[in-house]
Amino acid sequence: MAALWPPKEAFIKAWSESLWGSPPPVGEHVHDQIEIIRDAWGRPRIRLLGEVAKHLEDVTVHVSLSHDGPAAIAMVTLSRP
Repeated sequence: MAALWPPKEAFIKAWSESLWGSPPPVGEHVHDQIEIIRDAWGRPRIRLLGEVAKHLEDVTVHVSLSHDGPAAIAMVTLSRP
């Protein structure tokens, strides 16, 4: 469960960086609109919901997770086709 928070934070930071110099399109509290899911092989994926999904319809989210004991880390990149 502890590995589910870092990808949300990493996503928000990646999205924020992509908007450098622009005002935020939604409020600060969007964690409930970012869902961490896994496929049949256990690979992580980020599913966007609500307003966040509307603002990023054309964006692909890539996520990598790692954890060991009490420490967890995530890296998120955003790309457009």
